[in-house]
Amino acid sequence: ARALHAARGCPDAWYRVQALASVAEHAEQHLVLSILEEAAREAQSCHDAYGTVAVMAWPLGVALRQGQFNFAGRELKKCLALASRVEPRASQAYALEILWTACFAADPGHAEPVWNRILELCHPDHSWRAARLYLHIAEVRHNRDPGGAAAVIRAMRPGKTRSWLERRFGLV
Repeated sequence: ARALHAARGCPDAWYRVQALASVAEHAEQHLVLSILEEAAREAQSCHDAYGTVAVMAWPLGVALRQGQFNFAGRELKKCLALASRVEPRASQAYALEILWTACFAADPGHAEPVWNRILELCHPDHSWRAARLYLHIAEVRHNRDPGGAAAVIRAMRPGKTRSWLERRFGLV
């Protein structure tokens, strides 16, 4: 109860959502969903779409680890829809990287919808953050499965970043 009270007392929505997610992760099972719902509502108080999309990585990660799949699916769908409104594009790439990382850490299958949205929204050559996003995903996938980087690179649009990653992972 004290941790929940302290989390609610965080003055900035970004930190309040993270604190609520942390409380939910350690709460009794019957309280987890209501705390996650509160975190999702608080995420809407972030000052822009970037903040809302990126900070939801914390409650989504907890939800996936705690088996709250209905919550996770519903909120992930909202985040992916809102991602198209994140400006500038470099921030959009970073918000999706944070989201993908949280989902992948819980279970690679849960990161697939985020990956599909990344492919739609983030051209790898449009910013250094977009290039870094694709590098990060290729490295994580490669560490899990040696063929994982090749799958990431094959899905990318042709261009400078794709060529660089093909060389980096020895695919040319």
